[in-house]
Amino acid sequence: MYGHVTGIRSIALSSDDALTCTISKGSAKVWNVSTRSCVRALPLTKSDKKTKSAALYALCCAFLPGNAHVVVGTKEGTLLLFDYASGDVIFSDEEGHDGAIWSLDIRSDGGGLVTGGADHLVKFWEFEESDSGEPSLIHTRTLKMSDDVVAVRYSYSQDTSKRLVAVSSLDSTIKIFFDDSLKFFLSLYGHKLPALAVDCSDDDVLLASAGADKTIKIWGLDFGDTHRTLHGHTDSITDLRFVRRTHNFFTASKDKTIRYWDADKFEQILLLTGHIAEVNCLAMSKAGGFVLSGGMDRQVRVWERTKDIVFLEEEKERELEKLFDKVDGSRGEQGIGQDDDDDDAGDRDAAPQSDAAVRKSVVSIAAG
Repeated sequence: MYGHVTGIRSIALSSDDALTCTISKGSAKVWNVSTRSCVRALPLTKSDKKTKSAALYALCCAFLPGNAHVVVGTKEGTLLLFDYASGDVIFSDEEGHDGAIWSLDIRSDGGGLVTGGADHLVKFWEFEESDSGEPSLIHTRTLKMSDDVVAVRYSYSQDTSKRLVAVSSLDSTIKIFFDDSLKFFLSLYGHKLPALAVDCSDDDVLLASAGADKTIKIWGLDFGDTHRTLHGHTDSITDLRFVRRTHNFFTASKDKTIRYWDADKFEQILLLTGHIAEVNCLAMSKAGGFVLSGGMDRQVRVWERTKDIVFLEEEKERELEKLFDKVDGSRGEQGIGQDDDDDDAGDRDAAPQSDAAVRKSVVSIAAG
């Protein structure tokens, strides 16, 4: 089967940006980014005594270093490791978590990964080569949280003493720990609802978080202070990804849009529309040349960077004009539903009136 049957929950890119893995309920698919073709379909099932095979609901995924294997976390708490060339499961830990594995992230040095689940645990895993030569996962450490863990993310520092782990939980707080000692560093308060996505800039200066309260918060990683709260999305924000070597980032939302932001100037740069259902996930290329998005409309969209110059003032005016047109349209629809007899009576009693002479625009509203 070429595409996904159900909504796409997560997207991961290989380190060379050549392959991408998309996952949904019961299946994972590996695609060639340049040719846009599906090169491997991996069935996500487990054997059961009552039913011969049951579909696993995949929630998060990532490529392992070397790009030959994919790790997948499921709603059932199972952690799977695939060899994408053969399509075989080479490692399965059904006791990875007692609840759903909502998030996972590969460490910046490629030596291990972290998972966060509904069992209030953050688990740390190391990659180890088995006797057969295939990689496997060894559970090394566990961090106990006070609530469900909805997102985990490593910082990009290669220095083990400075590498941080950001953990977002269901109590709407984000806690930062040192990776080497798991010593508590910062607690970030401000979201009214849980932050569903967090990411760090690759210079470890900023952390951005976004969540179900429709807001984006930009934090300083030195003192944990809030630099700014950004508004724009009209529904829950599901994912957030920084562009490498910049302080710009993309956000995806249930309002079917993707937005591009500048975290230094605190401005929205672009609004990308095209999805016809909620957007669940993003994957950013290493060079920043393109971004992938996936959602409940079962589409994987590839957005490529062009050389066109974006003028923020023009983008703002375009947004306002769309908003005015929407308001005018809703007013017009209310007037259409009136009874013809009432209209005739009103025409006889009242003096004739003309419509507005000018079309509503940014200029006319400002002049008014």
